[in-house]
Amino acid sequence: MDILSQLPYFFGAAAGGFIVMACIGIQALVALFSSIPLAKRRHRENPAFDLKKARSRIIMVTLMVLILVGVISAVVIHFTSIAPTAGYLFGMIVAFVCSIPRMTPNNEQNQKNFDEAYADCYPFVPKEPAAPAEKPNVLPEAGQDAEDKEI
Repeated sequence: MDILSQLPYFFGAAAGGFIVMACIGIQALVALFSSIPLAKRRHRENPAFDLKKARSRIIMVTLMVLILVGVISAVVIHFTSIAPTAGYLFGMIVAFVCSIPRMTPNNEQNQKNFDEAYADCYPFVPKEPAAPAEKPNVLPEAGQDAEDKEI
């Protein structure tokens, strides 16, 4: 077989590898490189933050995703020839390189996602009751004085 006949398989597998890494694999890397430092930072800022609970969840997510990506990769590598395997690995590498800025703990989106996902690790703080409702401001209608209506 010549190289040109293998190109569609290479690029198809590259697209598959990119999708697998972008949709699944990056989550594990974000958990490792972003969530762990954010959990430590939140614990330093607020000692009541449950660091143990957050770390166990980060480890669970990381292991589940790594196992899933590992199984998918093993199946692809086992059942394909060299061109699709190389394309798959190339696609995974491209997805990783494109997502490097997303893996930093200083990324605002990571901080928002972390605060939402690990909200149960923060201590419970009851909210203060809302202020009583005030009268709405009403503008005077045509033909009425401003003193007749509240502004």
